[in-house]
Amino acid sequence: MRAMALVVCAAMAPMASALAAVDADRVAELEQQLHAAQTRVRELETQLGTLAADVEALKSATERVPARDEAAGEPTDAAAKQRERVLAPDLGEAERDHELTARPELFIQTGYAAEPIAGATSEDAPTQFSLYRMEARWAGRVAERVGLGFEVQYQTAPEGAPEELLNDAFVDYYASDALTLRVGQFVKPFGFDVQQSTSVRESPERAIFAGYFFPGQRDRGAMLAANLSRFGGWLDGASAYAGVFNGNRFFDDDNDALNANLRFRKVFAEHSFALGASYQYGSQLLAPGVAGSDRSVVYGLDAQWWHGRLGIRGEYVRGTMPSTLLSATPEFTAAFVPGADSWGAAALFDYRLTDNADVYWRWDRFANDPVTGKDLRAFNVGYFRELGEHSRVGFDYQWKNNVSFNDDEVNTQFSFRWNVTY
Repeated sequence: MRAMALVVCAAMAPMASALAAVDADRVAELEQQLHAAQTRVRELETQLGTLAADVEALKSATERVPARDEAAGEPTDAAAKQRERVLAPDLGEAERDHELTARPELFIQTGYAAEPIAGATSEDAPTQFSLYRMEARWAGRVAERVGLGFEVQYQTAPEGAPEELLNDAFVDYYASDALTLRVGQFVKPFGFDVQQSTSVRESPERAIFAGYFFPGQRDRGAMLAANLSRFGGWLDGASAYAGVFNGNRFFDDDNDALNANLRFRKVFAEHSFALGASYQYGSQLLAPGVAGSDRSVVYGLDAQWWHGRLGIRGEYVRGTMPSTLLSATPEFTAAFVPGADSWGAAALFDYRLTDNADVYWRWDRFANDPVTGKDLRAFNVGYFRELGEHSRVGFDYQWKNNVSFNDDEVNTQFSFRWNVTY
């Protein structure tokens, strides 16, 4: 047995030596792999550090340089903001994309006016410090297919016109992604100047024609609004409106007739241009003892164009001479002639100096004023500056040949306005 054990040990000795050699080779191979992996880790750490430095450098460059290159055909931040305001692609948009919140949107406009134009009385041209607008508004979607808008204003109460306290009160029904039904009291779908909000308008007030043809900008009725962009193709950027309204300046409607309004607008985004056409057909009141047609027809064209920091808007409106002004009871215009026409036009040129400051000038004309029978001409130059996200101030100087008598009239030469919206 002892001899056999010696023989077995002698036979296994070479095998043990071979296994020891294999283990040594394996250890050496693993050590090489470990060294290579450690080298790759160090290389990756170096690459990560380089990438992190590059990201920080790009962030700093983005903060210093505008997001777009105007010289290369891309709008800068200032120019992009200008395009949004001048073209207003969401003009007349429904409230479906906004949730109704408990906090209202508050709007205050205060200011100062001086230097009445020739022929203006203190009643025609209020001067010194004034509170022009004080409003609170709630608007938005309250259910999947239902929305509402509600706006009240205070400034009419001390002016002795409490019936004007209510600005907006309407209900929206979202029949589809493209179609909205609105019923109640709201801004009429006509032209650009009538629908543009006071909080974003460049000049102190709307063009002269807006106050004569559409005083208060609102009416009571029902309207279908179609966002035709959702159908694509040549309808991209297009919207259409069709509505029926009480008419007769909407506070006093003592006939059974309804007015009809139609509007179509298309924004040509690739050309930075927008074009709209509007039409209204209905009737108006005639003063006692006045004989003639009570038919009222108004039509208009409006266009907006943007390039870089420059924005241009133009609008032309023509229609039956208005027989009344805005009031709770009919206030008939002294120069009204049945069957006669009045027309108005305005052109605004606005240039954005910086990210938050603009200069502008506006030509404004209204022919055949129904109060005096005269032609009105005005020319405005102005400057406004945004003070943060919610506030801005504006200065305007005006040359005007005659007094106007609409609800947004400016019969002074100098105006200062300060708006705050929150």
